[in-house]
Amino acid sequence: MKTISEAMNWRYSTKDFDPNKKISTEDFEQLKDILHLQASSVNIQPWHYIIADDDAGKQRMTKGTQDIFEMNKNKLLDCSHVVLFATRVYADDAYLETILEQEDKDGRFAKEEYKTQMHQGRKMFLDIHRSLYTTKMLKVSKVVD
Repeated sequence: MKTISEAMNWRYSTKDFDPNKKISTEDFEQLKDILHLQASSVNIQPWHYIIADDDAGKQRMTKGTQDIFEMNKNKLLDCSHVVLFATRVYADDAYLETILEQEDKDGRFAKEEYKTQMHQGRKMFLDIHRSLYTTKMLKVSKVVD
């Protein structure tokens, strides 16, 4: 078999899964490691992964395949693992503080001023996004009114 990186570079949209084939624990651990390496804007890492690898978990995941997505139900039931990507929609100041403190515990800042600069820079970028989001919502509300 190819390495996981080689396999990830070969893209193919799978239509059917063999329910008897399972990703090995070792290979899936490597995939989870890759998920944790995903970069994010200003290191806020706003995502969570929900993994279903048994019949009960996959059955719960099929709740998202209702209506026009019904054709995907068997894919979820037959595949080895289902990975649901969930993301934080809004990063408030308390969340930013939590990240900053964890980075500090991890030894990411050689000097206190670097920690302050990281916080100020991160907050600046997120405030820009917050402002753009608010402006967009105001424009949408004017169109709807």
